[in-house]
Amino acid sequence: MKKLHPLVLTCISLISVASYATSYAGNRPGALTLTLGGGYDYLDSKRHMDNAGLGMIEVGYDLTEHWGIEGLLGGFKTSFKRSVNDNRHISGTLFSIDGVYHFSPDSMFEPYILAGAGVTGLNPNRFDANNEGNINVAVGAQLFVHKSVAFRVEARDLYTWVGGKNDVFLNGGVSLLFDLC
Repeated sequence: MKKLHPLVLTCISLISVASYATSYAGNRPGALTLTLGGGYDYLDSKRHMDNAGLGMIEVGYDLTEHWGIEGLLGGFKTSFKRSVNDNRHISGTLFSIDGVYHFSPDSMFEPYILAGAGVTGLNPNRFDANNEGNINVAVGAQLFVHKSVAFRVEARDLYTWVGGKNDVFLNGGVSLLFDLC
């Protein structure tokens, strides 16, 4: 009987926390979102570079319950593949501006899609950057644990029209929402 009592209290606590998050969670008009996270960038084989981990920061603004805008800035370090016989290290930067559509605002679980344009910057010699424009699309979801805190996962496809390179970026992070209005 003593084991049942803590189990019942745990279940009641989880239900009350989940119902609190469901009642007050979600993207909302006028909210500024700050996301800190990281991921893994699967670089196109045409680049002849090793895949790399990437740290990132995203800043977004919700225009309506469904629509928003978001900017991403990320950085990574990688090197050429061994077959290239070049041992230089490469600094990379990823920047994008995207429109975001949230499918089910005001719920605990919010899937979304986004699309936009950006720049992939690669700097193999520390002096000259090779900046390539890209278009990108992503699918992702936010899981709200509080009305202004969410965990976020995303899969993003970045297509660089210079040379037809297609990179895939898988990422996750923690989002904090701030009401501006």
